Parts: sequence; structure tokens; C-alpha cells
Amino acid sequence: MNSELNKKWVGHLAVLTVYIIFGINPNCSKAVVPEYITPEAYTALRLLVGAAGFWLISLFTPRERVGWRDMRIIILGAVSLYGTLWAFAEAMRYISPTYVSLISAMSPLVVMLMAAVFLKEPITTRKAVGVFFGIAGALMMILFSLHGDAHYSNRGALLCFVNILFYATYLLITRAISPKYSPVTMMKWMFLFSAVLSLPLAIPTVKASPLLMGTAPAMAYVNMGIVAIFATVLAYYLLPVALRHIRPTTVSMYSNLQPIITAALAIAIGQDVFTWNKPIALVLVIFGVFLVTTSRAKDTVRG
Repeated sequence: MNSELNKKWVGHLAVLTVYIIFGINPNCSKAVVPEYITPEAYTALRLLVGAAGFWLISLFTPRERVGWRDMRIIILGAVSLYGTLWAFAEAMRYISPTYVSLISAMSPLVVMLMAAVFLKEPITTRKAVGVFFGIAGALMMILFSLHGDAHYSNRGALLCFVNILFYATYLLITRAISPKYSPVTMMKWMFLFSAVLSLPLAIPTVKASPLLMGTAPAMAYVNMGIVAIFATVLAYYLLPVALRHIRPTTVSMYSNLQPIITAALAIAIGQDVFTWNKPIALVLVIFGVFLVTTSRAKDTVRG
């Protein structure tokens, strides 16, 4: 009994750490992109550090052989992973961390809709209501920020939605092979292929990135270090650890912390300002995600 309880505490601690890191990540990213590093170079640096980190970790874990058929799926997943991180970085040119995190909180809704379209998974009434509230939250963010909010832009919001679409595609592509391999095996190959893919666009922008040329202030390196080491390697390592010990639904509930942490920190350090529509949008989005992610098992496809 105590052993089972301890495992649950490990799971809760792991997922809490993950979403605190994910909550801080947009603030740290905004502090360096695009002023000290281009989105292309930022993406490549994250992927290179991620690849190095997971290959290093793999030296201390059992080796797994990946078949060619599964490797092709991993390569497709790597393309989606690159698109996810690139769109996130590019959005930082145009929009505040608060909006990035609020829109990113809609990921479960988009995943559900894409699963319904491509995998023919049913949409229950509960899920449909959840999508309605999520869309209402998005509209609340967009319509009331079109005029007078210097921290918002339509281009930035569009890039955030592109980020979600790439992430949802990544999840749907890799879900079939995820149970076959350990997270470290998946991630070491995924990050390696994504890093190689990122280099052609990143290399020409190195000279335009003071952080890579050694001319950025010390805090820029601290922020980039948090992103590359904690938000890339540690968080992606801890998330599967959490999933081993607690239910996916419980994990998804912790994700609601992310936009709250991001918004509070952004307002506190001057990256954003408080406006009345943001907390209302946050409540609508979180409630919509809650309805979707807590749908009972009998409402989903079995088999």
C-alpha cells in the first residue's frame, strides 16, 4: 500500500515539475526570441540539446532496436516535432507569452477533433460542449484583443494554432508505436532527425543571433539554458515517468497550470499587461479541456 502511494507521489511530483517548467518556458523564450536569437536558430539549438541529452541518457538504459517501418513513423513524427517547436518560436516575434500559453492550452481540443476526422473517433455530447467552450475562449482572446492590445497580433495567434496542429499531428502519428518503445528510445531518434531537419534554416541565421555569437547579456544565456535543458530534456523525460504512475486524465488536469503560471509571470515581469478578457478566456478554455479530457471510458472507442 505504501509502495503504491509512493509511486503516485512520484507521478504527481513529476507532472507538477513538468507543467511548472512548461509554464515558465514561454517567458524564458520570449526573453531571447527574437532579440538575441532567431526563431530558426532557437529551434535548432533546442533540438540539438535535446538530441544530445536523450542520446546521453540512452547510454544508461537498455538498448532497443527500431524496425525500419517504425523508423519511418518516427521520421514523420520528427517533422511534426520540428514544426511544433518552430511555430512556437516564430510566434514569439508577434505575441506575448500569455497568449501563446492560452492558445496552447487548447491542444487537447484540437487533438480530439483531428482524431475524429482522421481516426473516426466519435465526438460525444460532452466533448462537443467542451469544444464549444474552448472555441468561445479563443474568440474571447482574439475579438477583444484586435484593438488596443500591443501584446497580441493575428499573425502570432495563427502561428500558435499552427503549433497546435503540428503537435496534434505528432501525437496522432506516433501513438501507434509509442507502446512498443521506451520514451528515451523514441525521443533520441525523434530529436536527432528533427535537429538535422532544422539546420538548413538555422545555419544562415547564426550571425543574426547575438546569443550564438557570444555578444548577448548573461541573462539571455540563463533563459536559453532553462529552455534547452529544463523545458526540452528534463520535461520530456519526466512526462512519461508521470504517465507510468498516475492516470493520463490526472496528468492532463495539471496542464491547466501552464497558462496560469505563464500569465502571472509575464504580467509580473512586464512581458504582458492584465486585461479583463484574459482570465475569462482562461476559464472558458480550461473548462472546455476539462470536459474533453474527463470523458468517461465508455464514451470512447474500445478495442
